[in-house]
Amino acid sequence: MGVSRTWCIILVVIAACTCGARTECGETVQISFLTSVHDDPSCTKLSTKNVMLYEAAKLFAGIQNNKTDGFKIEITILDTCGSVTGALKAVMKALVWAGVNCLHPPHYLGIIGPDTITNVEAIHKVTSMLKVPHIIKKPSTSPYLHTLTEESNSLLVQGILKMIEILDWKSFTLIANSDAENDDDIQNVAKKLTISAITNNLCVIIHDDDNDDNNNDKKDYSSHIVYIGKPEEKFFNEAKNSAILIVSEGNLRDYLNRINSTNTILLLEDSRNVIDNLEWRVKNSQWWAPENHFERYDAKELKQVRWLENAIDIYVRALKALCKNKKCKNQINPSDWDHMVSNVLKTHNAESEAAPKFLDLFIKKKSGNLKRLGGIIARQNRTQVYWGESIPNEKEDITDEAEKSHRAPEGNDNVSYMFRELLKGENESRSGCATAVKEIKTLDEKVSETKEILVSGMDDNEEWWTTVRIFNIFLINFLIKEKAL
Repeated sequence: MGVSRTWCIILVVIAACTCGARTECGETVQISFLTSVHDDPSCTKLSTKNVMLYEAAKLFAGIQNNKTDGFKIEITILDTCGSVTGALKAVMKALVWAGVNCLHPPHYLGIIGPDTITNVEAIHKVTSMLKVPHIIKKPSTSPYLHTLTEESNSLLVQGILKMIEILDWKSFTLIANSDAENDDDIQNVAKKLTISAITNNLCVIIHDDDNDDNNNDKKDYSSHIVYIGKPEEKFFNEAKNSAILIVSEGNLRDYLNRINSTNTILLLEDSRNVIDNLEWRVKNSQWWAPENHFERYDAKELKQVRWLENAIDIYVRALKALCKNKKCKNQINPSDWDHMVSNVLKTHNAESEAAPKFLDLFIKKKSGNLKRLGGIIARQNRTQVYWGESIPNEKEDITDEAEKSHRAPEGNDNVSYMFRELLKGENESRSGCATAVKEIKTLDEKVSETKEILVSGMDDNEEWWTTVRIFNIFLINFLIKEKAL
């Protein structure tokens, strides 16, 4: 970018910020979403998860606008390129685009993200001066940073343990497919399941893929297997005549229906595995180049999508609550707004923690298709299995005796018969059991994120310095405006 062009941009920004080019903010309500659409500092490597979040943000903005009167939600999505430098560029662009005269509610609600705590801390040094709130994932006590709790996987672990209890397994092989990037959830589920199973005196045999690479003729699978994540096709040929409980937060039904093996497969998955129109949007996203042949849509990322949906909804609910008795024609005091966001978010976190988790249960034998068996409802104080399609009343008080009498489907259909046959299997010997969680790879073994903020690639990056110059002008004008009020 040439010097003349740089000064041209700066003059335009000066005019926009100081000469009344945008004194009227209109009825549009802005939210900035900072995410790594590209997951590398060079901004060339697309992240399939964050392309999905990009499209989800656009989808949710439209949904909110269809049910909201009086103002239009606009979500500006900025690519942080997986780096501190990219995050700082993104937040400067977000704030400049919002405008010095429109930087507080009801015109600008705040920021969602970015992805990592390192990037959050870097941009918070800027946004805290402007009193702009963030909704983030990681806990923080810093002002204007609000933690939206991610869905706990504890209820999923409860559901797995309940299924193991129904199957009457005393031992099982545990496999966690955590080879793919960003599969922290899978590792955490495996860790929690191992801890709980050992506590309940169950034998957990940790499957080690590293040993298989050196000895392909010997696989240490038992006849009872719990598989967290999506198994590769070759796994079903390696395991022989086993009962396999596959646990997924995505939609694996179509994939598993194509599998032919000697095994009996049980699929336990989150019942909320479809969001209308999202899959089509992701597969047809503008980000994909024709040569991209990797999987574009992954339903297991819907947990992250739901987090984003909740973050957007919290800002909208907070605005509605604050403007309930006002018309909100004038800008809202930043402290009042931050307090309202905090209150709405705390209420949401409490409701989310108390909400039950619904899991669907399917069964498949050899070359057949998956058939629905029933489901599991996991709550904080109780986990309940039900058979068929009828979901029990949440308020119904079911005694332990009543539940024990319904430990298997009682119908005469093939699906019920298939499951009852599965219960006749003999228990295995308790050899090779894990005695501690350290025997599986966990997140604790990863290098923790550094707290030191290093901003690289700036010295010879003209685009970076242009962004800094523009933002400095914006910041000066903002502070002058604040002092004048």
